[in-house]
Formats: sequence, C-alpha cells, structure tokens
Amino acid sequence: MRQSLLIITILVLFLPDCFSQQSIEVNYEKDTQGNFNFYCINNQYSKYILELKFTEFINLKSNTFFPYKGVISPGRTNLFSLKPDNINNSTSFKYLVNYRKGCINPVINPDFIYLLPSGKRKEIEVLGLKQRKINEQDIEPKDWYTLGIKLKKGDTIFAARRGVVCEISDTSKLRGLGNDYLVTNNYIEICHNDCSFGRYQMFRRILVSVGQTIEAGDPIGISGGKDAFSFAIHTFSVSYNYDKPDSIKNADGTDRIIRWAFVPMVFYTTESKSTKLIPGKKYIGEYSEAIITQEMTKKQIKKWKKT
Repeated sequence: MRQSLLIITILVLFLPDCFSQQSIEVNYEKDTQGNFNFYCINNQYSKYILELKFTEFINLKSNTFFPYKGVISPGRTNLFSLKPDNINNSTSFKYLVNYRKGCINPVINPDFIYLLPSGKRKEIEVLGLKQRKINEQDIEPKDWYTLGIKLKKGDTIFAARRGVVCEISDTSKLRGLGNDYLVTNNYIEICHNDCSFGRYQMFRRILVSVGQTIEAGDPIGISGGKDAFSFAIHTFSVSYNYDKPDSIKNADGTDRIIRWAFVPMVFYTTESKSTKLIPGKKYIGEYSEAIITQEMTKKQIKKWKKT
C-alpha cells in the first residue's frame, strides 16, 4: 500500500522581543565620588545578549572594554562603572543599546534525546514541513528543522524537555477571529538549561504560565487544528543564538550574520532510544525515567518521584 506524505508549509516567525514590557532596561546611578555605575534589569525569564555602544565618551575611563557585550540573566545585573578621567573637568556620554534573546556561543549537544511531545505509547505520523519566509531577502537560519506531527484534535501536548516557560502567545480568549487564526497563533516557548529555546505551536488551549518550571513529560497544552482538516497538527522546534557570518556578503560588502540555528533533534521512541524521524513514517513515543530526569539534580529527581 502506497504511503501518502502530507507536506505542510510553516511560516516561521522570530520575534523574540515583542513584549508589552521592555525586555531589557539599561540605566545608571551616580555615586558620591562622581562615578556612573551602569546596571540593567532583565524583565523576562530567559537570558539575553546585551550590546552597549558609546557614541559620546568625554573625560571618562573604565576598566571595561567597549563596545560592551555580555549575557544578562533574569533580574538585575551590574554591568560596569565609568569614572571621571579628570575630576576638575565635566563629563559627558551618550550610548546605544541592542539586545536579543539567547547566549553567546551556547554549547548545544546535538545528541541530546527528546521526548515526543505527543505523549507516551501514542502513535503519531510525522509531517513533511517546508519553511516559508516573510521576506525572501531574510537570511536562512542554520540547520532549519521543525518537527510536525499529526494528531487527533483535543490530544494533550507534553514537554519534550525540562525548562522554564519564557514566552506564551495565547489567543484562545479572542472571539470572532476564526478558528484557524486562533490555533496557528498560539505557541509556548520553553527556555532550556543550555540556552536553547523549544517552540511548541498550534494549541487549542494552553495549560502553563510564563515563569513556570516544566519537567520533561509534563502536559503543557491541548492540540488544535485547521477547520479544513479532520485532524490536529502540532509543530515543535529547538533553536539557539548563533551569530556567525554567512557565506554571502551584504550589498555594501559587510558580513551577513546568521542569527539563529536549529537543532535537528533525535527522539526516544519504541523504535530506538535515539530516533531521527522521517516524514511520512509513524512512530510511538516512549517515556523512560532516565530521559525525563536527565537534566534534574538528585534533589529534583527525589521531588519528581513523589509527585
């Protein structure tokens, strides 16, 4: 019997800093010695790369090399201090700030084993996905990979890996916009310990909240699907900050920078402990204690076993 392969085109959007509240706030305090002590506040639940460049720097000195570039954890972080070079003269400075989600050169294990987000002992079909960009001039991310699975509408989606929920888009409370709009715009992003980000997309209902710690195998949402389909579609990807020059230059001769890279994931299934999924094939997820607890401390494992 010939096996049909459903190809789905996925519009991939990376809008990591679209929050109602500014993600990173940079400010300074002047002390009694006339020093300017810079700090920043990260209002989100994931790490950010902060870049700060001075456009004016008069009668000042610092032990920090500029432009400044560093990784900012959630909460307040002290950055650096500026001191007057000559206390008898006035000082002046102006600066520009740029930030983006992620870490500098994160170490990503390509052999890390993920759980299938469809749950244990449930058969799913893997869909063939194609990336569609908004602008054809956009730079391709490295190793683009997004898992697409075919489910029943109303099936529960589970976390494939431990992490903290750092972003949610939930339009389920909106009315009159159509089921397709509501479902495709719902997603959950979970920050992992290695500074990668798991993006789960296409939910009917979301069961978690921002800032919540999620264990691998925890339920996070209810699957949805387009009205035109009798089944649900769910997509899952893992990406991380890359920041490497592309082989193609910009029109002005400067380097084009590839900002994001994806992880071509492997999954724990009944077929093998490290399965590379093939579009059109069916798989059954397996949830073993060793995989669920692989990123937990002994204390966390003890607590998990009690729940």
